[in-house]
Amino acid sequence: MPALTRRRSNDSPQESWHIFYGDVPVGWIGIRSGVPVGLDLWGWRCGFSPGMEPGQQCDGSAATFKSARTAFLFAWRHVLPHLGEANFEAFRRDRAFHKWKRRMWDEGVKLPTQLASGRSKCFCGAAINLENTEQHVYEKHMATK
Repeated sequence: MPALTRRRSNDSPQESWHIFYGDVPVGWIGIRSGVPVGLDLWGWRCGFSPGMEPGQQCDGSAATFKSARTAFLFAWRHVLPHLGEANFEAFRRDRAFHKWKRRMWDEGVKLPTQLASGRSKCFCGAAINLENTEQHVYEKHMATK
């Protein structure tokens, strides 16, 4: 079972951390922007999508990083037993498909859905069509564990 790891976010001017379970981002802890004085400065979010139902995800706020981290860990311990490998795999597949799609666009290659014939060529040179695109992406372009 993977351990939770935390990586500092460079995307925010405020202190912000992404939480990972193996290779899947499962949450966030950070300073909330625009919070009035006297309210909880820190926020946290536990969950990921796709792979979890909206009702399974939770979030909250806390006065300090330590209390936000404690609240996140409590929520994660409640959520994790309800997740199976299929939940994490759904996220990985979605991530792989979107990474592939962005690469197709960057390379100037049209997707099968953008052509009347429903056929195209992947940037790797393989013939793809409406029926085999997902299978091709998962077999040839999805990072292995």
